[in-house]
Amino acid sequence: MKNEIERITHLEIQLAHLQRQYDVLNDVVTEQAMLLDRVNKRVAKWEQTVDRLKNASEPTSDPQDEKPPHY
Repeated sequence: MKNEIERITHLEIQLAHLQRQYDVLNDVVTEQAMLLDRVNKRVAKWEQTVDRLKNASEPTSDPQDEKPPHY
């Protein structure tokens, strides 16, 4: 009987440790997901800015339609 009680107590202790580790890991994963979401939004804004600057600086005509300078 004593052996069974010790075994159950040991299992309960292990379960408590596993639950704590699970909670800690869940917090880390949640924090990382929020950080990744913020980074993705920031990168999307930068891509929009680069596209806008690229479109503003590029000529509107196609260079292949232009005649070479020796004509």
